[in-house]
Amino acid sequence: MPRPAAARSSLSRPRALSGPAAPVALPLPRTGRHRTALPRMSELAIDRSAGGRIVDLRHDPQIPHSLPRGRAGGRYRCCACGAPLILTGPASAGSRFTPRFRHDASRPGSDHCSAPAQLQADVQADLTRVLDLRDELSALPQVSAWLRIDSALAGQYWQLPPAVIVQRGSQTAVIERPRRLLSPSLADQRLKAVRARHGAGTQHWWIFDREDPVHYSSAGSLSVRPHGQSATHHKVQPTPAQRHINASGGTVCWLAGHTLLIPYGGHTHQHAARDGEDWSGDMASWRQDWRISHPRPANEAHWWGLVPIALSSLGRPAGLRLTPAFQVMTRLAQAEQGRERHRRHLARNHAQHHATHHRPPQQLHLPTPTDETHTEPETQQAAASTAATREAPAVAPPRFLPPRPDAAPERPAETRGRFSWRRFFHYRGHHSTKSNLDTTSLASAGAEPKSGRTPN
Repeated sequence: MPRPAAARSSLSRPRALSGPAAPVALPLPRTGRHRTALPRMSELAIDRSAGGRIVDLRHDPQIPHSLPRGRAGGRYRCCACGAPLILTGPASAGSRFTPRFRHDASRPGSDHCSAPAQLQADVQADLTRVLDLRDELSALPQVSAWLRIDSALAGQYWQLPPAVIVQRGSQTAVIERPRRLLSPSLADQRLKAVRARHGAGTQHWWIFDREDPVHYSSAGSLSVRPHGQSATHHKVQPTPAQRHINASGGTVCWLAGHTLLIPYGGHTHQHAARDGEDWSGDMASWRQDWRISHPRPANEAHWWGLVPIALSSLGRPAGLRLTPAFQVMTRLAQAEQGRERHRRHLARNHAQHHATHHRPPQQLHLPTPTDETHTEPETQQAAASTAATREAPAVAPPRFLPPRPDAAPERPAETRGRFSWRRFFHYRGHHSTKSNLDTTSLASAGAEPKSGRTPN
């Protein structure tokens, strides 16, 4: 006989909602990276028997068949409130019942977490952050990844999300994914705990979010040519906690989408001038340079440069090693040496050019009497005899020769004028008149003209 409608269970009919309408969920911003949906608290639990491994019923559907069901002696704990959980699974293989964890309560059908709503939201955000990374790493060939946390932290406020344990063959790496502000003391505490649990040789990575301003402070960019082609590397100013992790042997890197950013140290410096180099003028800007410290940034580095590599490179034969990034750093170190040699060559050429075009006038040095007095006597005699031999000409023996008359004094050269017929006739007429006058005067005096003959 069917029961009346008033006697039916409240679970079988809809309830009328009272009060204000529920807020409509806003669409999430679209990003290039796929975000995992917020996990339900009934799908996750801390397995105390497995060293704090977090059981995710969505990740492996075979877990309900491999783990004991029920309370299991308080083995399963809630991630938010720390209360014991009960694992429920399908009764048969063909059942469509969804496996889940539920809180132990006296009233059947009730499942209530006693943790505050804000704490539950923080736990979900932390788990979503590390579950995304675990899923990406698990997709790599021969790589297995899972989450682990200290069982004593069940029901407490997490300062750090659960760590991602990555294993590939014999290599094991512990990856931290901080979401809140990290202090050096907290980082040091986690470093010591991981070494005590997994050994000092275990790789301990700290992967921060590139888009999180709490853990990433941009310092500009840098143009490099590691493979002969121009590339741009971003620079970052590390936080005190990141410097402490790096100095303590941990690996600090950032994640931007599906790309890992591996740091190296950058040191700004000025080339010291050597003999024969001139760094003035146009060469002043070339004197400013930078140096690299790798594969781990040095403690005194002024900034950190970031080498981008694909996250999928961790699945290559090299394993869980950052070999591609280290190769780029080695090329940058080689380019640094070549860059310094080239700039010093330019500085030497600049010095030669400056000396050639700005050479001061040189003064001729003449020997002084003081210099001659300080010479040795033997050296002076040898120099005098050599000079006398060179300057004295060879003289032939004297011969008896007739005396030569004294040469008549030279008359000044007469200036010869221009020929003119008028001067010629005037000179001839004057000369003829003078001759006639001389003949007449001799005849009147009774003298005879001289002749070349002598009287008998």
